[in-house]
Amino acid sequence: MTDSPIRGDGFTIKELFSLLKFRLDPYQREYSWGRKDVKALIDDLTDHFAEDWMPGHERREVRHYRPYFLGPFVYYQDDEVAALVDGQQRITTLHLLLLHLRRLAMEAERPEYHGDIAALEPLIAGSSYGERAYAIRSDERAPVLDAIFEDKPFSLPADASPSVANLYERSQELDGLLPESIRDEALPLFIHWLLNRVCLVGINANNRRQGWEIFETMNDRGVQLGPADLLKSFLLRRASNGHNLPRLGEAWGGVLARIDNRAPQAAARFLQALLIGRYAQSAAEVTDIGVSFHGWVQENASRRMNLKYAPDFARFIEHDLVRLSKRYASLHAATSVLEPTLEPLFYNARNEIDQMPFLLAAIDPEDSDAQFREKAFLVSAYLDLVFVRMAVNNRIGKPDDLDAHVLPVILDLRACPDIDAVAKVLGRRIAELDVDFTGVKRYGLRADNRSQVRYLLARLTAFVETECGRPNEIVRYLDKDEPFEIEHIWANKFERHQPEVKTESVFRVQRNRIGALLLLRKSHNASYQDAPYEQKIEWYRGQNHLAASLHKSTQERNRPFTEGVVKKYRLEKTFHSVARFDMSAIELRQQLYERLCEIIWEPKRLGFILPPTVAREVAEQSDVPIVVPSQRVSAAVARRTRAHFGGVTVARLVTVGALSAGEELVLTYKRDRYLAHVNEAGQIELESGEAFESPSPAGSTATGKPTINGWSAWKVRRGNSLTPLHDVRADALSRGLLEVAT
Repeated sequence: MTDSPIRGDGFTIKELFSLLKFRLDPYQREYSWGRKDVKALIDDLTDHFAEDWMPGHERREVRHYRPYFLGPFVYYQDDEVAALVDGQQRITTLHLLLLHLRRLAMEAERPEYHGDIAALEPLIAGSSYGERAYAIRSDERAPVLDAIFEDKPFSLPADASPSVANLYERSQELDGLLPESIRDEALPLFIHWLLNRVCLVGINANNRRQGWEIFETMNDRGVQLGPADLLKSFLLRRASNGHNLPRLGEAWGGVLARIDNRAPQAAARFLQALLIGRYAQSAAEVTDIGVSFHGWVQENASRRMNLKYAPDFARFIEHDLVRLSKRYASLHAATSVLEPTLEPLFYNARNEIDQMPFLLAAIDPEDSDAQFREKAFLVSAYLDLVFVRMAVNNRIGKPDDLDAHVLPVILDLRACPDIDAVAKVLGRRIAELDVDFTGVKRYGLRADNRSQVRYLLARLTAFVETECGRPNEIVRYLDKDEPFEIEHIWANKFERHQPEVKTESVFRVQRNRIGALLLLRKSHNASYQDAPYEQKIEWYRGQNHLAASLHKSTQERNRPFTEGVVKKYRLEKTFHSVARFDMSAIELRQQLYERLCEIIWEPKRLGFILPPTVAREVAEQSDVPIVVPSQRVSAAVARRTRAHFGGVTVARLVTVGALSAGEELVLTYKRDRYLAHVNEAGQIELESGEAFESPSPAGSTATGKPTINGWSAWKVRRGNSLTPLHDVRADALSRGLLEVAT
């Protein structure tokens, strides 16, 4: 066989960054991937890794893990570097991921990770004439990459290019997108899996012109059939009776047009949500629909969807799909524009909650417009309520994948014959939640929950404003491009509060508590800088009512506030001015925010019908948490339990006797020592009183360090020795105390 003039070669990630050094030509488009693009890549990688990884595996076992193909890229060789023609977005993001994994491995401070760090470093950067040279050569990107590599602060220049600005923003988000489990004992195995089992195909062009010809051929010609096209072919083939094909084709085209088929994956998202919401019966089926929904339909049309004969298929296309696509289009529109009576859909979209399977489970094609809207409100309000309750109790770092524990809610909704049934089912689910708003008492800002804190402040601020008769500004509060940001009432001046707080650790926790925070316009927030409270309070006076309430004149001269909020909701004891903002004032505001949450998310006020009594299954609460789904269905969700992939909680270790309530925990960082203990609920409770289910956010809150491997950092004091939680967990696994399902 003669050599092809255009060659394609397979590369592992390790080979990609060791054999090729890339440059970006001036005509290349900017690095433009957004958070959702990066999240999709991270989810794909971690989900596929999770299918094979189990606690206790050694590094050498990774060679038997299934490989994962990340697609092709196009380049041409030019001197010592390769010019990227197609694939810059993926390769840039992979390079950022390598940098982030190196930092996580270094932060773990475990000697056995030295070899893993050494495997990453030459792929991230080499040396050129005595200077560090990154795998993707770009002078303008180097300062950002240097800051990440050296773990130093970085200020984005005002004249930064779109690529540099986006690179920096994505680097700041990586920590929140990578599952916490990857920071623990899975970290070195994930590193080696990524380097050696994840592959791309590089298409080597001879020159720039040929590279662009290949790029255009791949992207503009011979468009392949997508999953929606394959499903269409199957359904129309089974529905056709020889005369109705044009009509069926027209109906299908109308469905796609309604759901904005121009948007990438719009048809796939609609069809996946519909199939999960209306037909899936198990977590395994949810996974299969997420991976290949057209294949699932072909296998389950008769058994799950009751589609057996041509009229059944025709009715599904012309009736169910047509009517539900109209409803879906209305729901989707309400996720981007705040619509009266459908406001929770907008809120859930801002929190990246995948609400569509739940909504389509509750909605019937025969529902009237009024029934449709009322059901949609109840379902979306339920998801919003659960999300906020879980967030303020530190039970959710970020919305996670659609989990098996959520499927029963979908099954319940699917069986509801009317609106009252939906209200009762969701009311019962709310009553069974093992978390309420008492968690607000200790809730605060951390490195990994900024978006949740901003959301909570936005809802509280908007509620008080609208109750005072002012316009609802919630859209602006939640818009990332709008100039609103979190304001710390305490300036970052430890010495001002040292007599009261004693230590910097306590100062940091108190300063970040939700009661010590406001949501203000960025321009105002920046102008306050490090001013003392006595000055700030005069400025707060002219801001939103939640801020202005700290000033005595708001209580004395603002009747809409005193009558419309304070007296109406009996908040006289907590919603009043504060002359000196000390720790007792923060405590007062914590109580106020807790009560406001109870009012805003009061189940009966939202229309839910609560049962008179609920028998809680306390024994299962530590093992089976409520999980709020994210925008993407996990490909591995049915293949792991909580114990399998990072799900061994501190509470679980207490349950099986590997830890005991009351045991002291110690964390040492930069010669400072931080103390905590395991409380009766199986949480890590800091000296400040904040409690966390997971060690990493507890460590981050205590130290102020944005990311930290809590399982390695926290050590249990037993006699004269300190044992890392990582080792306690590993010992419990090795002794079989924690069952792991595959």
